[in-house]
Amino acid sequence: MIIRAGQADIRLAEWLDLSRLRSLAIIGMGKNAGKTTVLNHILAVCDRTELDRPLAVTSIGRDGEEEDLVTGGVKPRIYLKKHSLIATACDSLSQCDAVLEILALTGIHTASGEVTIARTRSNGYIELSGPSMAGDLRVCETLLREAEPNCLFLVDGALSRKSPAGGGLTQAVILVAGVANAVSVNELAQKTARQVSFLTLPAMDEADRKACLEVLRDNRGVRAVIMEHRQGGIRRMLELASLIGSGKQIAAALQPEDTLLLVSGAVTDRVVTELLASDSLSGMTLAAEDGTRFFLDEKSLARLEHRGVKLAVLHQLLLPLVCVNPMRRDGSFTDSDELVRALSAVIDRPVVDLGPALV
Repeated sequence: MIIRAGQADIRLAEWLDLSRLRSLAIIGMGKNAGKTTVLNHILAVCDRTELDRPLAVTSIGRDGEEEDLVTGGVKPRIYLKKHSLIATACDSLSQCDAVLEILALTGIHTASGEVTIARTRSNGYIELSGPSMAGDLRVCETLLREAEPNCLFLVDGALSRKSPAGGGLTQAVILVAGVANAVSVNELAQKTARQVSFLTLPAMDEADRKACLEVLRDNRGVRAVIMEHRQGGIRRMLELASLIGSGKQIAAALQPEDTLLLVSGAVTDRVVTELLASDSLSGMTLAAEDGTRFFLDEKSLARLEHRGVKLAVLHQLLLPLVCVNPMRRDGSFTDSDELVRALSAVIDRPVVDLGPALV
């Protein structure tokens, strides 16, 4: 489905269901994908359609600064209206020209200082420097909802930080694909299609899901849950320091009668290679917390498919929209219509170029 920029704001609001959506994360295929530009368009649509809900905004990383701290390039700033909420670190407060009322300190410490909860008391530009850990992001949302229970919680992503936006922390995601993240339009289309397949993975069986949610809630150190239905559900739980480097240990714990393996953490090519060393993985379901936790190439996916391994998630995500950014790394532009057509041909979601940064 091809959607061109300039169509009515009301349609974008309907696609995203902004009047009812609880939380939305904007995640990118890589650096300079255009995430903050998409955030600015959503903020503008909320304003122009007079959305009758307060907005609450944070970032996984740092966004809204005038200059990219890594590349030195100019970045789009973030403009918020009066009465919005933000979660940002203390060092970023002085970079905001909106008048702010500090509502709470979170106890979350970052390289930019402690993350604070604040309310804008005037229109103005703000800088976001939020938490990078999933648990800390959840704390921020809780505090923001104490101030405004009905707020629309918006999370701006950051380089290589897709996973903290998942794990059940946001209800929906927008994927942003920029030509700066691939050597060609066709390569970008294929990479984006693979990410869409992860973000739209189906949820586990509901009975299995409830059992796993209870295990992860009550056992913080558990990184792997193994299920075997003939014995009535969960057969084994593994407490691990991290999923990284533990694939061999998990593989050794699998048995032929096992039906499902849920892992907590990033499912990488290395993890999959180690798991596939066990013959018992064949025919099983491999599940992660949500679709943002899968970082697999085509080779790993083909190996899993050859062994009859199905992928699933604990928290199913909504993916209402894929946005594209035609700007190349050198500042030039590829043809926007060509870009939209290429991605629309391989993705079963609306694809749109919302246009350049608004502020």
